[in-house]
Formats: sequence, structure tokens, C-alpha cells
Amino acid sequence: MSGPWIATLLCLAAFLLLGLANPWFDTLNLVTRRWVNRTRWPKLRPLMVLTHHANDVLALSAQLVAFSLLAGLLFHDWYRATVLSASVLIQTAVIGVSKQLTSVDRPPQIATHILMTTGSYPSGHSSVSLSCAFLIPAVFRPYLPPPLLAAMTGYLLIAALLTAYGRLYLDVHWLTDIFGGWLLAAATVLLSRMLLA
Repeated sequence: MSGPWIATLLCLAAFLLLGLANPWFDTLNLVTRRWVNRTRWPKLRPLMVLTHHANDVLALSAQLVAFSLLAGLLFHDWYRATVLSASVLIQTAVIGVSKQLTSVDRPPQIATHILMTTGSYPSGHSSVSLSCAFLIPAVFRPYLPPPLLAAMTGYLLIAALLTAYGRLYLDVHWLTDIFGGWLLAAATVLLSRMLLA
């Protein structure tokens, strides 16, 4: 088995283990939550709400369709477009199933702008935004100049990190939810890059 396959399986195993062992990390989650509550800067709230709306299922689906159509119509590369759309679609399905199976309760939603009722683990917003930060540039790598790819990657990574912090800021996820989302994102990116190679 090659290195990327092993790394993918390790990320998936860590993702599953963190979902099962979530109660063991209650202290870490509570300490992080207290820190966020102490350091929450009210002027950031509109940006944190924006990261929520820009990375919800409907908005991200529209963005992925647009990027996939761009790759297909402009560069005639429907294979790469399909890998992008399919990988994020499958990842979203795994997130939905995981939320049902782990049944991790969300934190008390004091600072939230919208009441979230689904399970907490993993953070879908964090997972999909990080996947997109790596997959969208990978899909367009053969067609765009390196400076433009670097700028795109930088922008998407900053957006993904702001989104992850926004999950904590808005009291809708625990720290372990974000780590779980990132582990799933890593597995998705590794698997997708093997398909794009």
C-alpha cells in the first residue's frame, strides 16, 4: 500500500476514534470554550456570521457547481470537475451520517445567531471549507499560473481558518468537532489528489 493510501486510512481512523472518544476530551473542549468566551471580540460577529452563511450546505454547493462548471466548460476537463464535486458530496454525506451516529451534543448556544439542532461532531463547515481550500486549486493547477493558484489557495485557507474559529465564536461547535472535520478534510483531499494525479 502506498504512502497516500496509508495517510488517508490513518486520517479516517483518527476521525472515527475522535468521534467515539469525544467524551474523553470534555476538559479540553470546556477550557477552549471558556477561552473563546473570555476573548470574544464583538466586532468580529458579522464576519463570523458571514463565514457560517458562506460555508453552509446550500452556499457551498452553489460555489462547487460554479467551480466545476468553470473547469468543465472553460477548460473542458469534466473529469477534474467531477472529482471536485463528487469528493465534497461524499464528504458531506459522511458528515451527516457521523452527526447521527456520534450524537455529540452541541455546546450551549449563547452567542449563536441561529439555533443548531443537529449533532455536533464533526464540524461540516470546517471540514468542507478546508477541503475546498486544497481541492479547488488542485483542480485548476494545470490551467492557471502559479501566482494565481497561490493567491487562490491563500484566500481559501484564510477563509477556512476563519470559518473554523467562527464555529467556536458562535458557540455551535466544540474544538474536537473542528479537529474531526479537519481529519475528514485531510482524508478527502488525500484521496481526491490521488484521483487527480
